[in-house]
Amino acid sequence: MSYTMTFDASHKVGRGGHARAFFRHIARDADRRAGFHFPQSNPNVVPERTAFNYTIVNDGQGGGRRPVSVDGRPPSDELDDYLQQRLGTVRRALRKDAVLMRGVILQLDPKWFADHNSDWREKGPNKEALAYMGASLGWAVSEFGAQNIVGFSLHLDEVHPQLQVAIIPLTDDGRLSQKDFFKGPSDLKRQHKELRAAMAAAGYDVEYRVTERSREHLSSSEFQKKADRMRDAARELEQEREAAESLRRRLRSRDSDLDDRESAVLERERALAARRAAAEQAVQDANEYRRQVRLLEQSAAQAREAADVESQRMRDINARLESVPADVERWLNKVKVGGKPLRELFDADMTKARNTRRSLVEMMERDEQLGVSRSDRER
Repeated sequence: MSYTMTFDASHKVGRGGHARAFFRHIARDADRRAGFHFPQSNPNVVPERTAFNYTIVNDGQGGGRRPVSVDGRPPSDELDDYLQQRLGTVRRALRKDAVLMRGVILQLDPKWFADHNSDWREKGPNKEALAYMGASLGWAVSEFGAQNIVGFSLHLDEVHPQLQVAIIPLTDDGRLSQKDFFKGPSDLKRQHKELRAAMAAAGYDVEYRVTERSREHLSSSEFQKKADRMRDAARELEQEREAAESLRRRLRSRDSDLDDRESAVLERERALAARRAAAEQAVQDANEYRRQVRLLEQSAAQAREAADVESQRMRDINARLESVPADVERWLNKVKVGGKPLRELFDADMTKARNTRRSLVEMMERDEQLGVSRSDRER
């Protein structure tokens, strides 16, 4: 399959600040990187992709370099500086309607990019595309002269990738004459033919038929209107594609958010279930603890009641023992055993018995108090 190779030289740059505005248009990537943001009238420009552009200015020594900001000026001014330097060599005064520069657009067939470099919007041109665009730039250098190339910019922020080349129509004898470089329809056909031959030599499967733009000599107003309509249609398609892609990204993001929220809800439900189970177990443990306390309290109450009964029994026994009938009292006072009055032996035995009973009562009371304290601790 063969592809077209577009050569558009219809843009003319005159005096009165036109050149500086043109340079700020084609070198917008360099200006933005340096912090300068100038409005762009081209509706096809996608600002988000401007950083992918690549601008070179003639270094005046047969080569080129990236423009930079000098003394706080925007980098695009370096292209204007080179233009003014070259114009300074013109031997005649410039006419008011002089064409200082021609802007040439070199563009590979959009179908070629669709077939061989479809991801250029995201990743830029591949090696093959760069080689072909380099071949077209090489043809421009050989056709117009390296010293007449102010600079060029590879634009990747428009509908299709393209090379913008700024050319000064300055002859070797110091005349500014665009007619010497763009002589008319027949010479235009020659330029197209030689450009296609250069592209074929570089391996680009170029289509050799004369294109619509060649037949209309690049400057036809009807062709321009048609080109504008085609650009508008392409821009609308591009905007629709980007809107659809943006919608797909939002939907994917929304799906991801929903998945994350669902996972978070499930995790919270699991955590709540675990806390609920722990709370229920804590309630069961508390109920069991209260049941054990009630049992201990009941046991303590029973123990206290039994101790009280036993204490009363012992007090009754002690009272009975302490109470001695009157006739026994008289008998104890009269009788002697082993030369000792029986009273003395009786009193000694009674004292010993009281001490024993007192010790027993105190022991029971201590046991009762210890039982109550243990119950309090267990509670």
